[in-house]
Amino acid sequence: MNYLAHLHLADHTHTSPLGNLLGDFVKGPLAGDLSPELRLGIRLHRTIDGFTDNHPEHRAAVASLSPPWRRYGPILIDMLYDHWLSRHWTRFAADPLPAFLARHYRALLTVRPRHPGHLPAGLPLPLRHMAEQGWLESYAEWEGTARALDGIGRRLRRPLPLGEGVRDLSLPHRGEMEQGFLRFYPDLMAFALGEAKRLKREEAG
Repeated sequence: MNYLAHLHLADHTHTSPLGNLLGDFVKGPLAGDLSPELRLGIRLHRTIDGFTDNHPEHRAAVASLSPPWRRYGPILIDMLYDHWLSRHWTRFAADPLPAFLARHYRALLTVRPRHPGHLPAGLPLPLRHMAEQGWLESYAEWEGTARALDGIGRRLRRPLPLGEGVRDLSLPHRGEMEQGFLRFYPDLMAFALGEAKRLKREEAG
């Protein structure tokens, strides 16, 4: 999943939003002196990503992409899922999306996380830029999602216009994927809630 979903699931599970976002940046075994809140959020992020990648709806969406985009399918579908989450926000969240994003942006811009092994430079720069530039608002529009993918594509080892992978989708194909997301996301919310409870017990024990 991408940033918006991880923030939403952090709220849904009452776990650390920062920890859930850091799962994309902190790799490998977690140091014992990392704060429990961040440990829990990072571990939850990892299990959410594993559940997502193996869910039949996500796998079907990736498989439905034509070459050469299927190779980058997990990236494309994760971004599209943030798009549909923003479009169907009121189905899954009580707070209006603008207020939700403003709250999390403020928190990210005031936090000063540091760890010599995992976060030697503090908050990862992409998260700071996301909060300063309001990236997540653009995901509500199809072209905004495509532009965000173009930005990701420019950072690949072999840069390419990833946004073309979603611009090329036909309207019927988009509709099928959207319905798949609407079937998938309640499953993910239920999974995340159960995993958060399990991980909290592990961290406490």
